[in-house]
Amino acid sequence: MRFIADIMVGKLAKYLRMAGHDVLYINTASDDEIIKIAKEKDRMVLTRDSLMLTRKEFKNGTIKSLYIKDEKLKNQLEQIKSDFKISLEPNLIRCVECNQRLTGVEKEDIKNKIPPYVYKTQQSFLYCKKCDKYYWKGTHYQHIKNTFLDIS
Repeated sequence: MRFIADIMVGKLAKYLRMAGHDVLYINTASDDEIIKIAKEKDRMVLTRDSLMLTRKEFKNGTIKSLYIKDEKLKNQLEQIKSDFKISLEPNLIRCVECNQRLTGVEKEDIKNKIPPYVYKTQQSFLYCKKCDKYYWKGTHYQHIKNTFLDIS
């Protein structure tokens, strides 16, 4: 499933990316831009904007959408999991910032690009070519994992 999220569900977009799902999120995109992208790229719109969903593209089924009922992340994730019957667990294969697929990198090749403590304590690293950002399963990973474990 491929999604596009509007500005009202930006945190949800990041967490869906953390679970490996393809989610476009452009926090400056207007409703018209979101609709255009959704139509051109065959993406389902995730939104809390009930007014946007009254547009003809949604009413006639040209664009698929899901109205996100709650403002709390945990409830949003539970709704996604329930409505789409999809797996929601940490699967760090996408950049949380830009949605690009991450690639593995050799530890030795990035020694001077990450903090020394991280270099000493971590073995596995991923890289986003677009953002020039490195990822590893540090202390924040347990928090992410717990968030996903906490949904029913």
